[in-house]
Amino acid sequence: MQGIKVSICVPVYGGEKYIAQCARSLFGQTYGNLEFVFVNDCTKDRSIEVVRQVIEEFPQRKDALRIVDHDRNRGLAASRRTGVEHATGDFFLYIDEDDYLEQDAIRQYVACAEETGADIVMADHNFVMKDGVVPHYDAVPADKDEYVRMLLTRKASIEIWGRLFRRSFVIGHGLFAPEGLDLSEDYVLIPRMVYDADRIAKVDACLLNYVRYNEDAGSRKVRRKGLETTARAMKLLEAFFTRVPDAADYTEVLKRAKLYNKVTMYGLAAKADYDFIRPLYPEVSVWHTSIETKYKLLLTLASWGLDSLVFRAISLFKK
Repeated sequence: MQGIKVSICVPVYGGEKYIAQCARSLFGQTYGNLEFVFVNDCTKDRSIEVVRQVIEEFPQRKDALRIVDHDRNRGLAASRRTGVEHATGDFFLYIDEDDYLEQDAIRQYVACAEETGADIVMADHNFVMKDGVVPHYDAVPADKDEYVRMLLTRKASIEIWGRLFRRSFVIGHGLFAPEGLDLSEDYVLIPRMVYDADRIAKVDACLLNYVRYNEDAGSRKVRRKGLETTARAMKLLEAFFTRVPDAADYTEVLKRAKLYNKVTMYGLAAKADYDFIRPLYPEVSVWHTSIETKYKLLLTLASWGLDSLVFRAISLFKK
């Protein structure tokens, strides 16, 4: 029997240095019933050529490879949507071109999906650093509402990659980030996905390897446009959770989420862009909202325009 068909969707733009490792990890999976949808977002390098070269090492997988070309560069959110729209699997998984899977990853995801009937199957992951690998274990509470609150306040991993999704569930609920929202597209989707899912499950193993030493990755270089999309993501989440039937249950957590979003932006931004962040969310009182004292202090320093102290505090938080 073929079993559940899984589509692996890979957005491709500027990943020539890393995509061979990614492709080998996909084509070399122990699970059989796979298709591989690489979305060429008008990459200017040899990434697609490298994929075509690597597939020659796996002749049994050649018929499962699909390369979809955009006619113009449309960004990460659009590329992910294109991948799902061209996929034919029962489930799909996003992976970025500079990351890679453990060889037995898809088999473990599928086994969990079959056992639980989940719409979303998640797993732990490794951070791959220049000097070694650091495993990251993500606690997922049994209470789905509590999990949504953790995601909104960034107390749980919000990455969209490395999760197995039921394709009919995602398409049926229209769970795609708006085109152009290429930073925080994970954040705008994962809380909504978990809220809408009938069942969520987790594999307690590190199945995806997230490469942290790629200095070309979009998340390493956040400038004004990225901050604007991060602020937009918060607006979209607020719009969603103020329309749900139990919206009153999310009033307070949305206040905390806004402040955590602001802290996140300070952590990503150059000092020159602090002026964009400072006036956000004036309706939320820092000292009357239940966030950690260190973040209250940081946001207070920022409100006073003490940017050098804010920058130094963020550097300490990252250590």
